[in-house]
Parts: sequence; structure tokens; C-alpha cells
Amino acid sequence: MTVGWADEPSYTGFKNGVQLLLKDTAGKPVTDLGDTLKVAVIFGTQKTGLQPLEPAFDPDTGLGTPGEYNASIIPTRPGNYTFRFVGSIHGQKIDESFTSSEKTFNPVEDPTAAEFPAKDPSTGELAAGISRLGPRIDAAQMAARDAGGGVAQSRMLAIAGIVLGAAGIIVGLQPRRR
Repeated sequence: MTVGWADEPSYTGFKNGVQLLLKDTAGKPVTDLGDTLKVAVIFGTQKTGLQPLEPAFDPDTGLGTPGEYNASIIPTRPGNYTFRFVGSIHGQKIDESFTSSEKTFNPVEDPTAAEFPAKDPSTGELAAGISRLGPRIDAAQMAARDAGGGVAQSRMLAIAGIVLGAAGIIVGLQPRRR
């Protein structure tokens, strides 16, 4: 089992996948895995459910690398990820984990180092910014509601003033009796 990212280096926010290159003890590619082996991706305390591994080769056309299997994922945070493979290969039970590091396969990186010409904020940075704006938005909405109530009250006072003024004019225009 040789494990890594389908695309390395791997960047946050970009489609990638768990890559498994599978060979038997004689070094021949295993091309008939079927659905007997699955993978879970782990980051810190979070993990995906078991995902199927799809062949990344076509034996009919000869395209791809025989024995290569992938499971698509979009990593959203930089750092080390663990791939845990569970199931069986030709009847042999498998429960193996592989963690990215400087000595195994590449950790996920923030894409800003590779961005050109401008360095855009990552999706994680955007999400954090939106979270920080939440209380400000709530306060502005509350102030708008309070101001809306004051506007309604002012409108009612203005209407009452117009009605009283009109009544005063009408009373003032009527002839006086002695």
C-alpha cells in the first residue's frame, strides 16, 4: 500500500483525493479490489464516514495507473491528515492508518504561498471574518428595529398634529356668535 494525496502539494479549498497505489507481494498491481476496502479521512478530532475507493485506471483503454484507487475530498484546513483504510483485500483483513508528515506524504498547505498575482483569503479566513461580523450585524438589526419603532411613533405624532392643526383652523374660520 502506497498512500498520499492524488494531487501534491495539497492546498486547502481545492478538490483533491486520497490516493492508494495497491500492489500484491509479488509487486503486481491489484486491479480487482471492488468495494472491499474503504477509507476514512481524519483531521484532529474530526473524521469522515467510510468512503469507497474508486479505480483511477481503465483496464479497457489502458488509461491511468493500474492499481491506483482514489476517494475525492476537498481539504478545508491546513495541517496533517490521517487516512484510515478499513476492509479487506482478497480476503485479508485491513485496518491501517497513514498520517501526513514531512516523512510520509505532504500535509495540506494554505494556498497563499502559491497564489499569483494576488493573495486571496482562504475559505477558512473568510468564514472566521463572517463569524466576527455576526454580532455587529445583530446589533445593527436591533438598532434598525428600534429606530423603526421611533419612526412609527413620530409619524403618529405628526398625523395627530396635522389633525389638531386642521381642527384649529376650522374652528378659527367659523364666525363668532355673540
